Amino acid sequence: MRIFLSIIGLLFLLNSCTKETQDTIENEVNPTISNTPKIELLEVNQQSVVAYEDQLIFTIEYLDGDGDLGSLDPDKMNIELVDQRDPALLIFGYHLSPRAPEGSEISIQGTLDIILDNTILLDSDNSTENTTFKIRILDEAGNWSNEVESPVITISK
Repeated sequence: MRIFLSIIGLLFLLNSCTKETQDTIENEVNPTISNTPKIELLEVNQQSVVAYEDQLIFTIEYLDGDGDLGSLDPDKMNIELVDQRDPALLIFGYHLSPRAPEGSEISIQGTLDIILDNTILLDSDNSTENTTFKIRILDEAGNWSNEVESPVITISK
């Protein structure tokens, strides 16, 4: 009987040690997600376009710790796409609808396509111009995401 109790005690001790180790590993794998949105540029549909004709599609991935990306106000521009040929003038704003139910505070992640219908040549004497685009997203709390930059895009006549 004494051997039987010793074996049960040893199994109980080993089982509780295993659980502690699993909890530690789980906490290291799932760090807390920031309430400031984070984005990553996954792809751009093409790197060479014809001015006034071709559209560019920027696919980004987003991650937000409190789920407050997007707005019910259709006039609120919460995505910013900036053509680096003239970053003070060539700023394109986009509306992003809510990504999570209103009032919820949940971590969210997903992908978005940002479509620029066409581009222009800034100097009509040029046959081609090169540029990059920077993108960032604003959440409802007023936090801007990190900024991502596209590869070089060539715009031609």
